[in-house]
Amino acid sequence: MLQVKVPATSANLCVGFDVLGLALSLYNTFTFEKSNEFEFFGFDDEFNNINNNLVYDSYKYTFDKLGRELIPVRIGFKGDIPVSRGLGSSSSLIVAGVFAANYFLGNPLTKNQLFDITVSIEGHPDNVAPAIYGSLVASYKYENNFYPNIYKVSKDLDFITVTPPFHLSTHEARKVLPQELPYSDIVNNTSRIVNIPRALERGDVSMLKRLFIDTMHEPYRSKLIPTYDDIKAICDKLNVCFAISGSGSTMLIILKKNKKKLDNLLKKLKPFNYDVKKLRIASGVKMEEM
Repeated sequence: MLQVKVPATSANLCVGFDVLGLALSLYNTFTFEKSNEFEFFGFDDEFNNINNNLVYDSYKYTFDKLGRELIPVRIGFKGDIPVSRGLGSSSSLIVAGVFAANYFLGNPLTKNQLFDITVSIEGHPDNVAPAIYGSLVASYKYENNFYPNIYKVSKDLDFITVTPPFHLSTHEARKVLPQELPYSDIVNNTSRIVNIPRALERGDVSMLKRLFIDTMHEPYRSKLIPTYDDIKAICDKLNVCFAISGSGSTMLIILKKNKKKLDNLLKKLKPFNYDVKKLRIASGVKMEEM
């Protein structure tokens, strides 16, 4: 039996639209075991079949990509990453399916080749990249391939996820984005995105807060999250970093490790009655034979 453990991810990091992503210490865990036919357990009933299961789709896609005969498996799932909340839940399903397929095929593909396959399924690299490589990843495309750059993140930072009790699909969040943007908005973001890795590596929250000013997607997506302005105001008052995680509805807060400030933040967030978690930076996908 193979176990695949995939971390949650927080994409965009405010100004890094479709480019930047962090791996966070919240996980979906999958098991794969050879079987006479495909079986599923642990999923919601609607996903316990080959017609509506993204893990299966990604697993099969990899076999088809290599022109190999499909090997049936029994797929188990234990999910701790909330669904459609901007924390990479669907990306974890894709990564698990692709990596498991490579394992049962005898590991013919490199990690970078597996990354390309996951991006071809997902459509953009900002979630699958940190799920695979861990830490902070900035990805770019050259010709037909995607290339990840992995950066270290300071251990002096706390990462707080604030998750409201409602879904926000990526499709819905993309529909509110404008089709065109002025050059000034693009320059605003490009001037900031190049400095994000340095700020996170140093654990420099003051610098990070100056960089967390987006003009490409947050001004439009924030309107889909009713309490966005309220929580941002709390973060601004406490001088901590705040952004939408992925396409939402989860919000990400970054602050320097400081118990007094953290306790104060958690106290101010409590009245919202949202799911609040203190997470750390995670390494990428882990595979273990059991």
